[in-house]
Amino acid sequence: MTLPTHKSVRILLLNDTNELLLVCAEDPTTGSKDGKVLPCFWFTIGGQIESGETLLAAAQRELYEEAGLEKDDIVFGPIVWYGEYEMILSGVLTRMQQQFIVAHTNNSNVSLHNLTVNEQEVLKKLAWFNLEQIKTCKQVIYPVILPSILPDILNKQYPESPIWVDLGRDPA
Repeated sequence: MTLPTHKSVRILLLNDTNELLLVCAEDPTTGSKDGKVLPCFWFTIGGQIESGETLLAAAQRELYEEAGLEKDDIVFGPIVWYGEYEMILSGVLTRMQQQFIVAHTNNSNVSLHNLTVNEQEVLKKLAWFNLEQIKTCKQVIYPVILPSILPDILNKQYPESPIWVDLGRDPA
């Protein structure tokens, strides 16, 4: 069986105090490959790269939709990570292929006011997290390996080329 593939960009959006913007979702139709659904989970801004769209254009669009940030609010850095995994997405087992790009903003005024109709149903809130808050958060943050791989990004120690990361690990 060939699974549908969802190619997406995830944005590691950092503010002036080195906090990462995360979005919280509640979606009973989305869960792990084994069907486990979490009541609420956090993840980086981002989404599907649409047909004919570049990764950078998708990142700009997603930042506008999910954080209300305009193109001039963002300075993009390099693509630092990539990976893939399988999950239930809107009730369908799907192969997720993700690339992570670093971005910086001086604008901490973010909002969910530009969400698509589908996003309005599942995306609940935005919050800036520092590394310690990511490490100690009681709710799941995806990717679950973020606490171990984010410090290099926060210290601007970017890989020479994007590195593969294990996105398929489930929360403990």
